[in-house]
Amino acid sequence: MGNKLSSWGGELRAEVERANALLTDKKNIRKLWKKIDFNGNGYISLAEVDKMVVADAGSGGLFKDFNNKPALMRAYKASCAGGKNADWIERKEFPFLLRNMYYFDKLWDLFDDIDTDDDRRIELHEFKAGLKKLGFGCSDAEYEEIFDEMDGNDGGKVLFDEFCKYVSNALCSAKTLELAFEGEPPAKKPPRKIGSSNRKKGKINHTGKKKKRKERSIREKFEAFEKDVKAMLDDKKKMRLIWTTLDFNGNGKVSLAEVDKMCVQQPFWQLCNNKPALMRAFKYTCSKRGGGDGDSYVERKEFANLLVNLVYFNKLWAVFDDIDTGDDRRIDLGEFISGCCHLGMNMTVQEAEAAFDTIDRNGGGQVLFDEFCLWYRNTMMPSY
Repeated sequence: MGNKLSSWGGELRAEVERANALLTDKKNIRKLWKKIDFNGNGYISLAEVDKMVVADAGSGGLFKDFNNKPALMRAYKASCAGGKNADWIERKEFPFLLRNMYYFDKLWDLFDDIDTDDDRRIELHEFKAGLKKLGFGCSDAEYEEIFDEMDGNDGGKVLFDEFCKYVSNALCSAKTLELAFEGEPPAKKPPRKIGSSNRKKGKINHTGKKKKRKERSIREKFEAFEKDVKAMLDDKKKMRLIWTTLDFNGNGKVSLAEVDKMCVQQPFWQLCNNKPALMRAFKYTCSKRGGGDGDSYVERKEFANLLVNLVYFNKLWAVFDDIDTGDDRRIDLGEFISGCCHLGMNMTVQEAEAAFDTIDRNGGGQVLFDEFCLWYRNTMMPSY
């Protein structure tokens, strides 16, 4: 397929030629790498790549029109999958990342157009239509041969990532990209894994007390809070004490106002003092769908369920508010993938897509906040 590029007459030909000129410019690639790899250890993270894109877009560079988080994440994963450390982009992988980012973005809309049944997979007839639109003039036999090469499991369908990687390799030779850092010394020791810590224990200061830690992020606070609540659920004595405090008149039921009062006044529960999330957690607990009996009160048997819902509805409210760029209390696939990353869920793009499809039952391409919460809550603690 690569030899077709010389006679390619597609509508994006000028853009492809311009991109390839930049992608094969060793001096330009090395300069860009030094700007991102500020500590010179030979590795960069997804966050650093995202920052580069924003800066480059402002200066009118290769990614001046790039605004596609799902394509960025797929390009990143595709580029570091073959390296020694799949959490990071190594220096030798950087030229491939740039190429993949550019082509994954350009091919995103094309793939969406030719994927007529919107299942994020294309069949042979859709594949032919896509390549013809790009300007490749292959025979039917050649199309079938290329499709078979891409369809490694012989399932009769090709994923977006597979499609992009194949077309990217055809339009921009890997052999040229491999020479970008020829002669450069090997990378240094890789960074520590995300989530691990090499921080030393706090030293004792002149007052005899340990120095205060840096203020924890909201995600870190909720992770610690979630752990404490899980432990509490298995402690019958603590659960009885909390219930007795709430149900002060002993009638076996607590109202929304009483739960709200607990979240306002008791320091341990103040992290859940978010009215929209609190109301949703309470209503879902009372509903028959959530395991309740459909009334407007939480009973003793529903209490553990309420605490679990309080944790996850509040935790996800903070994340959802960040990723819901349209502020319409709905998120699309790209925002959903971003949310999963915010929550530290170790999911592949394919797994995230499958999960999104499970939640998006009507196939509308968007998920409501409540649906997102229930999916996450049932995934993390299905036994409650």
